[in-house]
Amino acid sequence: MTINKQLTILMLLISLFSLIVVACAFKISDAARFHQLNSQHFNYIIELNDLIARYPNTVPDTNVLKNVIKKIQDQPEACVALPSRIDHLLMRMINAESIIGICKKDIKIADDLLDSIQLFEQGLISQSVMKMELNVGYKKFRLNSIEFIGPVNKLSNFIVKTSTMMTVILSIVLFLMAFTITKAIRTVVKRMQETKDKLVISEEKNKQLAHKDTLTGLPNRNALDKAINKNILMPDNDKFAVFFIDLDRFKDVNDTKGHAQGDKLLNIIASRLGNTIRDNDSVFRFGGDEFVAIINFSTANSNKVRDIAEKLIKVIADPISLDNTEIYVTASIGISTYPKNAKDAESLVKFADTAMYKAKKEGKNQYLFYQDIFSKDHTRRLSYESQLRTAIEKDQLNIVYQPVVNLNNFATQGTEALLRWQLNEETIISPDIFIPIAEYSGQIMEIGEWVLRNACQQNKLWRESGASKLNIAVNVSPYQLFNPNFPKLVQKILAEFDIPPQCLDLEITESMTVSDNDVFLKTLNELSEMGVRLLMDDFGTGYSCLSYLRQLPFDVLKIDKSFVSNYDTIASTIIAMGKQLDMKIIAEGVETQSNLNILKQQQCDFSQGYFFQRPVSAEQLDIFKIYNNIKSDQ
Repeated sequence: MTINKQLTILMLLISLFSLIVVACAFKISDAARFHQLNSQHFNYIIELNDLIARYPNTVPDTNVLKNVIKKIQDQPEACVALPSRIDHLLMRMINAESIIGICKKDIKIADDLLDSIQLFEQGLISQSVMKMELNVGYKKFRLNSIEFIGPVNKLSNFIVKTSTMMTVILSIVLFLMAFTITKAIRTVVKRMQETKDKLVISEEKNKQLAHKDTLTGLPNRNALDKAINKNILMPDNDKFAVFFIDLDRFKDVNDTKGHAQGDKLLNIIASRLGNTIRDNDSVFRFGGDEFVAIINFSTANSNKVRDIAEKLIKVIADPISLDNTEIYVTASIGISTYPKNAKDAESLVKFADTAMYKAKKEGKNQYLFYQDIFSKDHTRRLSYESQLRTAIEKDQLNIVYQPVVNLNNFATQGTEALLRWQLNEETIISPDIFIPIAEYSGQIMEIGEWVLRNACQQNKLWRESGASKLNIAVNVSPYQLFNPNFPKLVQKILAEFDIPPQCLDLEITESMTVSDNDVFLKTLNELSEMGVRLLMDDFGTGYSCLSYLRQLPFDVLKIDKSFVSNYDTIASTIIAMGKQLDMKIIAEGVETQSNLNILKQQQCDFSQGYFFQRPVSAEQLDIFKIYNNIKSDQ
């Protein structure tokens, strides 16, 4: 065979190959279009169902009804117009002609419903008949949408398999005849494979949206509203409760153990929830570490709701083995009830979420029933949370400083940096209010870094003015200490402002030290090895025991002001214990000369309080001050 003939055959093969590839691509695209139209059709059916459900006793606005039905009708009309003659032949060959038949049935159902609505508007049929026809029409639409999937899948699979088979065969032939066009063939095959993958992914997404959460296997958020609406349509004497369940500090597990272990924990919790609720109840994964349960009950056994809530709290708190380590998590649960709290799905979930936040704010690991007052708190919290996001940018945050006085010479030993939020000229938000909001929303990381950086910058200015040994104390949130990168941040800021580590005091609330979190303990040790001084704040109000305290690298104990302002023997006990542990003692809340005299007698090292000075701006604080007026009274 001459070269010219070989080239001619080669070009014919390439042309044939190209035509087949283009045709296959169009056919696959058509199949995908069928799926897309069916997905839209299914969504509009859901819209019709929701519209019917919102008016259980009346017929919805007919204009709205006609609009929805026409949107449903548009999809089968598009499907009927889509296939060509070749498509019809292909459908007949693989027994998928029912695609067209189903579409025509849908068009007929839509026409009949529109005719019925017109008769209803003219008063020729009753409301009950109209309601019945709407329900029957919805069921037929839904059945047709489900039946439509089978033949479309058959058509898609046939096109994909045939296309792939023909592509492979022609590719082999072309490879044997002309190695030089291999790259071009591979490009076309790759494009076809990508189209096939997109089709598969599209199908999977549609199934996931319509069915279950992919991680836990529970019904997903999309199924929740339908389930609640179904319960609402039950007889009036049946009531139900919505549980909003949020895991406490799940983020810590993700940060310390990794997302894979976090996913495993969520699966274990989902299994426990499913095994704890009754057969006539249901649980859903709402998203992240949030779950929602629907608990059915009647007036006679409403106490069952409390029993189930207590069981869920208990079963979630049981230890979980992750990565050869026992992990303990708890949950906060908010509960709303139908019809007492709300009569629609959105409000029931919202109010349960509000009650959950209140339970979390009041200590976690508990459940609370929704109360109307919670909504006001919730609205205020959301408002503060939104405004707090721009507080740094708007220069609303500021730091005030309170001196820490050495009781041996009454000189200013250091200062404590205290954060304030000036929302506007008239409003100052207490840290007791906005710090928990910042912690819950995750903004505490940015705010905490801002406070640490600005406090260190001010300390540098004081050091440059001659106070070379002045300490600066900064309060630290638990979320900062549970971050394994926190020590690096501290080291970076100290280097940035050229501050010796021993001049930085990090104040940590005693209740935080009861944690057995590995990252928390590792962070404390890294900070201590760095040379930063660690202060246990509010000592005496928590639950730490002496043996545990010996294992932690703290340098200073701060006596809570409640034991100082009204002197308590606990204060003298803490001072004596601190001396035994070779730790320095700071007493806060000193307000009177009497308070000071007692602390001096007990050989307390340092103190701070209004008796010396209230928290003031950096410009108002005299860092070189020796409190001679107090010293002379001794």
